[in-house]
Amino acid sequence: MARFPSFSLGGREREIVQGIEDHLSLVRDCVLAYQKMVSAYAAGNRAAELLDPVFALEGRAKTMRRDLSRKIAEGAFFGGIREDILSLIQTDDHIADSAKDAARLLAIGAEEDSLITGFLSSEHMAGFQRNLLSAVNALGVLIEALQVDEKAILSKVSAVEDFEEAADTEKDNLLRQLFGSPRTLDPVSIIQLRDFLFASDDIADNAEKASDVVLVLVAKGYG
Repeated sequence: MARFPSFSLGGREREIVQGIEDHLSLVRDCVLAYQKMVSAYAAGNRAAELLDPVFALEGRAKTMRRDLSRKIAEGAFFGGIREDILSLIQTDDHIADSAKDAARLLAIGAEEDSLITGFLSSEHMAGFQRNLLSAVNALGVLIEALQVDEKAILSKVSAVEDFEEAADTEKDNLLRQLFGSPRTLDPVSIIQLRDFLFASDDIADNAEKASDVVLVLVAKGYG
């Protein structure tokens, strides 16, 4: 059963803590749907319906976030960490927002072009996508550690930052590939793919921001 070791929780609070985990699971599904779309586009399959699951899952995550936030706002929950719990839920939700934004940009910008397909199927893109998902997975492990104690939290928090930094490195490699010489893509495609990369990178950035909120909880006496 989910619990916050340093705080006395009633049944409704436990329900909300479990809801945080369920919400992040839905957010992760949204990221996976986005990555399935990237893989399909890399293989030359630009089916328009691949965008639909990303939008649907982002919408479900947003609805769950609103429900959780409303429950917290309407009740006397969590004492001195109430605002931080709200911030954690909101920041988790931004991960799904980023996946949706990146998927939309890919659908708009990726034309039937073998050069774009090659870019999306490159080794650096594979590493980039792998680290984005790993950052989200590491956040999930970190949030699960909230059910244990401070030591468990602190032992896992650096993993999110490590994967975020690794994603940044691959993003930089991809940007050099886009803007390096000789330039094989037209300027419009370059800008569109750049915007797609920045939106995608926000997935890991928001995972790291959420891990920072968890550290604030520890600093305020959680664990």
